[in-house]
Amino acid sequence: MQRGRSIARAEQVQHFQEMTIALDRTIDGLAVLYAALYFPVPFYWLVIHPAVNYWRRIGYRSFWIALPVLIMVGVLLALMQNSLFAYRLPRNAATYALGAAFLALNFWVSRRVHHEFSFKKLAGLPELNPDHPLRGVVGTGIYARVRHPRYANIMLGFIAFGLLTGAAGIFLLAFVTFLLYLIVTPL
Repeated sequence: MQRGRSIARAEQVQHFQEMTIALDRTIDGLAVLYAALYFPVPFYWLVIHPAVNYWRRIGYRSFWIALPVLIMVGVLLALMQNSLFAYRLPRNAATYALGAAFLALNFWVSRRVHHEFSFKKLAGLPELNPDHPLRGVVGTGIYARVRHPRYANIMLGFIAFGLLTGAAGIFLLAFVTFLLYLIVTPL
């Protein structure tokens, strides 16, 4: 009887470990997807802001020039997945809870940003075309309280995934992104 219980307990532990591994892989995959989508954003603005007059002459075709660069950075990050997760910091219930809280805040800020801005404005169409009807500074909603909520939102996501995965590579991407936004913000 005792042996049957210990076998059942061992099977439960094994099942729990398998589920934990599957959850970790899912979170890792989401972190890589997030990094591939959002890490290139400051590079885009580093290209657009300093040479805005040049890009205005090209017009909307500038997106088709910038898009391959953004895709290459995203693909490079996806290919570097093993390196991103090579070293992990220890995780516990507190890091998972804090990561989940940052991710929830990320979703909330993202919702507020998209409420105030359309995709066209987020992509910079008004900046490339000064006569665009969406032109102008937004001073309502979340933009009345935070100067660059989109940048803050991206940082929240990187920190959330860093805490959830424990991956030093994700924290490194968060740090590099932060440094890039320090450069981009004043432009």
